Amino acid sequence: MRCQKFVVLAISLVIAFNLPGLAQVAEQPVAIFHAFNQNYNDVRKFVCQLADRGYSHIQIPPAQKSNSSQEWWARYQPVDYDVIEGKGFQADLQQLIAQAHKCQIKVIADVVFNHTANLGGGDNFEDLTKFPGLTQNDFHSAPGNPGKKPCDINYSDGNRNSELNCWLGGLPDLKYTANVKKIQKAHLKKLLDLGIDGFRFDAAKHMPANVVKEYVDYINRESQGKTWNYLEVITDSDTRADDYKWIAAVTDFILYNSMKAAFTSSGDLRSLRVPTAIDDSRSITFGRNHDTIREINADAINPYDDASDSYLATAYVLARESGTPLILNWDNADAPYIKTGVEFRQIMRQRGKAGGNVKENVLAAVNSSTVLLMERGNEGFFVVNKAVGKFDIPMLDLTLTNIEGCYRELRNNFTVAVERRQNGKKFVTRWGTQNRGGMEVQGRDALYFIREPWQQCQIGR
Repeated sequence: MRCQKFVVLAISLVIAFNLPGLAQVAEQPVAIFHAFNQNYNDVRKFVCQLADRGYSHIQIPPAQKSNSSQEWWARYQPVDYDVIEGKGFQADLQQLIAQAHKCQIKVIADVVFNHTANLGGGDNFEDLTKFPGLTQNDFHSAPGNPGKKPCDINYSDGNRNSELNCWLGGLPDLKYTANVKKIQKAHLKKLLDLGIDGFRFDAAKHMPANVVKEYVDYINRESQGKTWNYLEVITDSDTRADDYKWIAAVTDFILYNSMKAAFTSSGDLRSLRVPTAIDDSRSITFGRNHDTIREINADAINPYDDASDSYLATAYVLARESGTPLILNWDNADAPYIKTGVEFRQIMRQRGKAGGNVKENVLAAVNSSTVLLMERGNEGFFVVNKAVGKFDIPMLDLTLTNIEGCYRELRNNFTVAVERRQNGKKFVTRWGTQNRGGMEVQGRDALYFIREPWQQCQIGR
């Protein structure tokens, strides 16, 4: 019988790893630190600190040789896929990966396969063979006029033809010829051989879904399903998340827009009780990313006017059970509660694995447009106050929630007690001290609480 079970298991594994579109078996990240535009040698110096804070993955800038400009966007304009150069050379990247693996951090590489750099600076190319290994036949060009940009992208014409075949921002658009696929797969293999643990596909919505799937299948075969991959898919009138999420996780710009509306001064946090988002628990979630920041991107997507609103949205993203948070390096440094949120998320993941109830639920116990209260089952809870002024109520009834017992706030290290009274109702009986109940949250702040032994709430009584 044991032999039969082993044979069945072995056959199942063989089938799984040979099925087209292998289901992702790598563990979903706790949180991804986006080392936006940072040199590999600089990242290597602090990568182990990220592990201590609860991050499981780090995303690095694109590795291929690119436009020689020092601007951040130049890394997204490839010149030679066979050469690692820009934010470090191959040896630098190898050392970063080795250091990350020593402290149990996995590394996600950003790959740019939709287009190349515009070396000529205009719409016309006299010679597209300036790119090593590529020929004019490897680019989309105007019919009868090789090297001329064929068309502009129309994001609302009711079809995806221009998104797939036209040049993105004047950058030469690659056709997925056998030659292009060979060159790009070699780039993936080079990164895998260096120890890369996952990939972000830049501008995936501008690539045919079957090509993206072919690349993801290739990665899964070469890594034996050990990588965690995601796709940049910016939804619009012509492109839906459903067009790509069957291949891998995608960026959740739908949730981003929902949060943007809720966390701005005129918004209502009650709209996030049932948030509008992509229906996929793997989706990449973020308070903001480098595509949404007006200061660095003239074409920023629905940017915040006040960056601190986005920090509070990031705090909310980290509190949720669903999604895969992507945290911009700047934001991790600028908002102290974001670091706490990563720790909270790691603890909730650990307790969920241990069988604890960590189900996400935004509670109606606090009925406010500026304050949101979320339980994570009975293992923890989160509260955010987007108003400038303090939120202070003397009594909080949590009878219809899973929250009960003693909880500790991770950043400020104070305790909260939720007790059941003789009438069967549950109330907050201690908020920081035994002298007060209810809830008190400072303005523009976010708090994370984890369940502790009841004895912790007995101190001072």
